[in-house]
Amino acid sequence: MLLTEVEALLADNTIDARIAGNKNVPFYHNKKTPASNALTDLIRTVLRMNATVQKSGTRLMRGTGITNARWQTLSELFALSKRVTVSELARHMGLTRQAVQRLADDMADDGLVEFAENPGDARAMHLLLTEAGRATYHDALEREWQWTNAIAEDFDVEQIQNAVALLEAITQKIQTDD
Repeated sequence: MLLTEVEALLADNTIDARIAGNKNVPFYHNKKTPASNALTDLIRTVLRMNATVQKSGTRLMRGTGITNARWQTLSELFALSKRVTVSELARHMGLTRQAVQRLADDMADDGLVEFAENPGDARAMHLLLTEAGRATYHDALEREWQWTNAIAEDFDVEQIQNAVALLEAITQKIQTDD
């Protein structure tokens, strides 16, 4: 953004003057509340963290025979510890049903998951971990715990738990508003 454009926005009160010179901070609209500005910062940080976690997950899973996407899917299926359909899993993961269906089909072809009848809906099969899927999950978990332990050692458990609770509450609010 050119300096004259910034000056014009400042004159128009479109952005907050206190941050106009910092290229690393987004320009906030003057009608946003402090909480709204903080939420914008949080969302931007979560998006950057997501990209970083994706890259780290890809590196962690190298040599295991599974991709980061498969690791996430195995992890979610294991954590849910109940029968779920592809649609339910997709909603839980925040992904499209089609993306999870493609992944589930590929993982079923490789013997990591299997489809089982759903007594409640014959068209929506349940997605279950196979023994090979559980073994793959546990092998990958051996890598993951070392990585998360190293990161977590710099934080208090209460800080992490509070962050989880806040992110879950914000996610719930966004999903409710959609």
